[in-house]
Amino acid sequence: MTSEIKSGRGPILTRRAILVGGAMAITAVGAYAATPRRAEHRLAKQKLGALIATEIGPWRYTSPAGVIVAREDEGEPVDGYDQVLTRVYDAPGLPSIMLLLAYGSTQGGSLQLHRPETCYPGQGFKLSDFTELNFEFFRGQEVHARRFTASRDDRIERIVYWTRISRSFPRNTAEEYAAIFAGVFSGVIPDGLLVRISTLGGDIPASDTAIAKFASEMVQSASAAGRTILLG
Repeated sequence: MTSEIKSGRGPILTRRAILVGGAMAITAVGAYAATPRRAEHRLAKQKLGALIATEIGPWRYTSPAGVIVAREDEGEPVDGYDQVLTRVYDAPGLPSIMLLLAYGSTQGGSLQLHRPETCYPGQGFKLSDFTELNFEFFRGQEVHARRFTASRDDRIERIVYWTRISRSFPRNTAEEYAAIFAGVFSGVIPDGLLVRISTLGGDIPASDTAIAKFASEMVQSASAAGRTILLG
């Protein structure tokens, strides 16, 4: 009887072991397939500031100060970026342009781009007039962007921005995660860039016109390496 019980359990345990082992093998293969084996670190050997012209159309770089930067509750700049570039450009008879570029070589988990809709309210701004727009700097390639107005005390700032994750331009967090996961499951750690262009003043049409012209001039005047950073 004892020998029959043992021999009867043997096949059951073996089938379970096969099922469990098979599931573990599938999980291991899936994990291996999803593990990134290449990083899109496009700025590993370059400085962001060297890729963006100091003269863009009629605008000239005049100062790094005056640009709103995302900050933590303690007031310190947000970590998670490899490089951050802030510049103010001036041109005769045109609105001054504030430019912020924030580059992160590894997008995923807690290391993600900080959208202006999050950082501006944290610094006391009220946001309004949200719209979406597409830039077509080159035929056949659309850059999905957002724009809005941020107001605080006597400061009115008109803002246009886009985010790039690898070769995608997500407009919201859900699209951002989708772009990150697409990279991860193809074996790539995607990089990311936040491009934010803004002006001060209450003349919204004039601000939108100036920002659109600056954005186009910036991309058109950029080197091949600079365009890769801006557009993927």
